[in-house]
Amino acid sequence: MRFLLLTFIGVITTLFSIAGTPDSATASLAVGIRAHYGFVIIHSRDIRAIGDSYPFGIEVDLAWHYNSKKSYNRCLCHPRLGINLTYWDFDNPEILGQGYTSLFYIEPYFGAHRNVSFSFRAATGLAWCNKPYDKVSNPDNLSYSTRLSFALALSGTLNVRIRKGVMLNLSAGYNHISNGGMNEPNKGINYPTLSFGADYYIRYADFYRHRSEDWKKSGMIRDHMFVYLFGSAKQLDEPGELDRYPVIGVHARYSHRVSRINAIAAGAEILSDGAYKEQISRSEENTDHHMAGLMVGNEFLVGKFLFNQMIGIYLYDPFKANTILFQRYGLDYKISNRFVTGINLKAHGHVADFIDFRLGFYW
Repeated sequence: MRFLLLTFIGVITTLFSIAGTPDSATASLAVGIRAHYGFVIIHSRDIRAIGDSYPFGIEVDLAWHYNSKKSYNRCLCHPRLGINLTYWDFDNPEILGQGYTSLFYIEPYFGAHRNVSFSFRAATGLAWCNKPYDKVSNPDNLSYSTRLSFALALSGTLNVRIRKGVMLNLSAGYNHISNGGMNEPNKGINYPTLSFGADYYIRYADFYRHRSEDWKKSGMIRDHMFVYLFGSAKQLDEPGELDRYPVIGVHARYSHRVSRINAIAAGAEILSDGAYKEQISRSEENTDHHMAGLMVGNEFLVGKFLFNQMIGIYLYDPFKANTILFQRYGLDYKISNRFVTGINLKAHGHVADFIDFRLGFYW
């Protein structure tokens, strides 16, 4: 829980530091409301008890929508930063109950100067749900075992301006809630949704298609090398376990920009999983709890933010607790010209392994 609290404080601090930059003096300020409806993905036999669950959500939103030439030239778009609060009814009151998510998001708008535009949102934050696993009162909820968890969301949105300062939107999204392996069971809740809503701009400034600069001739560095130290904590996936075990590792990544907002990336990581070490010691197996793997993927570049999605393969995994493939989803923030911090989710298919906090440097 301490790790999740620190992550939340870091996200909120970052949001208000951005909102306080000189560029926000001319940014449009918007409030919005959305209704969501979707279904829970049954990705494991263990969660068959929550089949036929159709989550419904009501979201309220506050956002800064940037419209200056400087912000436009970062991505040939009008980026939006915001925070939302969503109430979720998971349509399964006995097992999944209800919950709230509070997310910070980055949302580039393409064609915001037109009446019809498209946007892509990447969001991260916290979730609070009221029916966690309990071996006596709620043994069928293997999706989450803590009231406070971590949440991720991705969505694409069609936006239609019906008059100045008023916009309707239709979105398709993917949502994930889990505690990142800090408490077990932790199969997670994965639920795609459709949503319909509206935004009202309290402070509105016209959006213009600024004359773009050739990013290749702007002098920006196209190649970067990142090196991180990361850490987390996990529980064993066994009933009655309360102890958490450290996960520490090193991640290195090479990034090559191929467009104004995209880079391709390749990397490697080595990690030590304390939870697997404990499992090995209890089973008296003669194997190793260390792992190493290679990854390739994509980075979305929005100012000082990097949202990366990578798929990896284990080169060294003697314990073989999971599949040979894994995924990484990360949100990084460049805190200076040399240092970067961020949060990252490691998963195997639809099941989260752990969430880590990382600090690194780049050149």
